Amino acid sequence: MKIGKIISVIIIIFLIIGLIIYGFSIRNSSSKENIILVNKSNDLRNDFINISSNYMILDNSEEFSKYIDTNKVIPDFSQYKYIYFYVGYDNCGEKIIGSRDFEIKNKTMTVSMNVETHCGLCPINNYNYYVIKVDKDTKIDRFNINYKSINGPHCDSYVAYKPIIYLYPTVEENITVKLGYQNYLTHTYPKYKDSWNVYAYPDGKLIDNNTGRELYGLYWEGNNHKTEVTEYGFVVKGEDSATFLEEKLSILGLTEREANEFIIYWLPKLEENKYNYIRFESIDEINNYMPLNINPKPDTMIRVLMDYKPLNNKIDVKEQELVTPKRNGFTVVEWGGSLIQ
Repeated sequence: MKIGKIISVIIIIFLIIGLIIYGFSIRNSSSKENIILVNKSNDLRNDFINISSNYMILDNSEEFSKYIDTNKVIPDFSQYKYIYFYVGYDNCGEKIIGSRDFEIKNKTMTVSMNVETHCGLCPINNYNYYVIKVDKDTKIDRFNINYKSINGPHCDSYVAYKPIIYLYPTVEENITVKLGYQNYLTHTYPKYKDSWNVYAYPDGKLIDNNTGRELYGLYWEGNNHKTEVTEYGFVVKGEDSATFLEEKLSILGLTEREANEFIIYWLPKLEENKYNYIRFESIDEINNYMPLNINPKPDTMIRVLMDYKPLNNKIDVKEQELVTPKRNGFTVVEWGGSLIQ
């Protein structure tokens, strides 16, 4: 009799373990299947209620049908709501391969994407749009995207990669932007000819006065940018790069959108390394390398240039002190980075 009870208990325990394993497999597989590509390579960002955010929550059929083709996704609002988001990428230097997974922790949703990286560079000019189905009572206060490089190419040193300039005037006006050392420039967009002349809006939208094309930023890349490891900086595990950048870019004055675009570009390059030495150049260092002259003169100038060097082992450095600028009046923001030889 006792043996029969023991056997029954063992069977029940195995059944419970099996159900738990099955439940985890359903949750994991469903999370991957629920990341659905709904639109590819179109710029639909103005659909988003708040352009500083790259996601919105759709919890009713009226809102859903505005943005999502119901032939691609049939909504069920009895138990679920939907997270609609976009992923921007540099078509010359990056290729989104597909989604890996997502998790929700402390009201933060983190989506993991695979990306194939290249050494070519151009402004972010492609956007993929996705939707994720989540339980109706799920709370989302913040949304992050993590990128995982699946190839890891080696790119040239001594190059200032991907500097993007954003302009935020207090009123709509014509603005002229002039780079100090034109002979350093290797790639620009729009094409740089002595200066850029744009009509700028307070929300950051730009109109190129030469072509009439709408832009969100001005892009340049330059060579002859030699940097080195110093006694100050940070040593960061590759796998911790996203958290590190989120914290430091906020301190350096970037908005969520600006930081998101910085991370989109640099995260695959940092995550592929065991460790990275990282230092942010001072405004004087950046100005010495590439002076930036803007008319009318901005009230606030934020320039972020990250130098990094891949490491196999940790090294000892003194932690760099970062200063948070105040964004007042007409604000200009620029970010970029450089690989240390």
